[in-house]
Amino acid sequence: MLLLLLSGCGTSNGKPAAQELNLVLAGMDGSDAVSFEGAAALLIGGQTVSESALYYGGKIEDHNKVSLYSLLPDEPGGTKAAALEGLNKLEQSRSATPAYYTRLEKKDGEWLMQSSSPESGAGNPLTALNPLRQLEELEQLEKQVTEETGSARGSKVLRIKLSPGEAKRQLKAQLEREMQAIRPAAGNAQDTAGQRSEVTTAMNTLWAQKEKELQQKLAQAEISSVYFLKVDTKRNLPKRLTWTRTVSHPASGDPAEVETYVTKVDFYGYH
Repeated sequence: MLLLLLSGCGTSNGKPAAQELNLVLAGMDGSDAVSFEGAAALLIGGQTVSESALYYGGKIEDHNKVSLYSLLPDEPGGTKAAALEGLNKLEQSRSATPAYYTRLEKKDGEWLMQSSSPESGAGNPLTALNPLRQLEELEQLEKQVTEETGSARGSKVLRIKLSPGEAKRQLKAQLEREMQAIRPAAGNAQDTAGQRSEVTTAMNTLWAQKEKELQQKLAQAEISSVYFLKVDTKRNLPKRLTWTRTVSHPASGDPAEVETYVTKVDFYGYH
């Protein structure tokens, strides 16, 4: 959340910050391969949900292929610190055992899963952490781009804040993808009486109920979505992408219901 207090404005070398962002994204498109390492965590009411926090890494190849793997923290309680401190601790958990793996490829404008562990992809959080997809989205989203002051020599930091409406549309699209991924089968199974399976019917009814509840809750929520993109000014390439999304429910007035999702990914080894 401290990142939200570090906003600035201005231009770089006389260029508008939005133009700088487009140049950086174009530079990323021109790279044949790059490796990355990152971390993610969900906070509810300011407290980190320990099972949500993970460290991950991977590689981007041929502009449209991404492989990701995750590591679980190997120190009990290592993810129970506050947001950014928790992420820093996760980055130090390098000796853990891989828990998930997925390989994605972009075809006809869509990111498709080519392989996954577990094989079904159920419960695999890595698809949403595809850093190339995150960068691609920044080019299309309705946003305000400014440049932070006080960046270290050889780098600059762009602050990208989505409009409230765009932040909500982005989250809605993500939730719809996730809900469709867990939607029960159409329910063609039949019993000896020729009736649809009661189990299948119950599963579909439950899914429809939860989907309706999710849409109602989202409609009442306020969403804030802010990115910080650290750029290597010498090569005009991304060095780090940090993203903070905050979901609050003003009608409830309960700060414990505020959800904050934080991700941070570092890029290296460009070629």
